[in-house]
Amino acid sequence: MRRLIAVAATLLSAPFAHADCAVQSGPSRAHLIELYSSEGCSSCPPAEAWLRSVHNDAQAVALEFHVDYWDALGWRDRFASARYTARQQALATRTGGAGVYTPQVLLDGREWRDWYRHPEVTAASSKATMTLRVEPGTPLHVHVDTTASGAADASTYANYVALIEDGLSSQVRAGENRGTLLRHDHVVRAFVGPLAHADTEVPMPSDVNWSHAAVVAFAQRARDGDIAQVVMLPLAQCQR
Repeated sequence: MRRLIAVAATLLSAPFAHADCAVQSGPSRAHLIELYSSEGCSSCPPAEAWLRSVHNDAQAVALEFHVDYWDALGWRDRFASARYTARQQALATRTGGAGVYTPQVLLDGREWRDWYRHPEVTAASSKATMTLRVEPGTPLHVHVDTTASGAADASTYANYVALIEDGLSSQVRAGENRGTLLRHDHVVRAFVGPLAHADTEVPMPSDVNWSHAAVVAFAQRARDGDIAQVVMLPLAQCQR
C-alpha cells in the first residue's frame, strides 16, 4: 500500500494518476453522469448516442444503467438488472425528483433535464481523495480507499464500484425498437455498493471484452446523492 501511494503521489498533477493496476484521484474530480435506459424504450437511443460522446476523462465519467421495467413489454434487455431499477428509484426518492422514467439522466446524483442541450461540463471541486486498486481475476478483487478533505464528513459518504464496458451492440427483434441495431458505451455490467469494507469482489461476466472495460469507483452521500470523488481505471492497462 505504501509503494502504491508513493508512486501515485508523484503523478498528482494528472487527472487520474495511474500506477500499475491502480489509480489515484487528482486535485479535482470528474462529474458523475448516470443514464437510466432500456433497449425496450424507443426514446432511449438518442440519449445513448449523446452518452457515447462523453469520453470518460477528467471532466466527466459516464455510467449507463439498464433498468428492467421495460422487459415485460416485448424485448428482454440483456444488460438490465432489477438492482439498477432500485438504484434509480432510491435516488429519485432521496433527491425529490419527478419519479423514474427512461431516458433519465442524473448529474452528480441529481436529475439533469438539460443534458440534451449539450452543455459544457468542467471538472468539479473535490471533497475527498480516492485510491482504487484492482487485482485481475474472476471475480475482480477491488480495493477502494477514500479520505474526506476539508469540511466533508467521511461518515456520510459510501463507496460504490461499477464495471463498465464500451463497444456493445444488440440487434433488437421485438418491442418498440424492433429491427434496430442499438449501440452502447459505458454500460454497467456489474455494480457493488455501498461497500462495508475497503476490499470487495466485483463479478466479471464471461462475455466482457477486457480491452473495452473499466472499473469506476465513486463516493456518494446517501441522503442527497452528493458525490465526493470519482476515479476510473481502464482494465486494458492491467496485467491478467
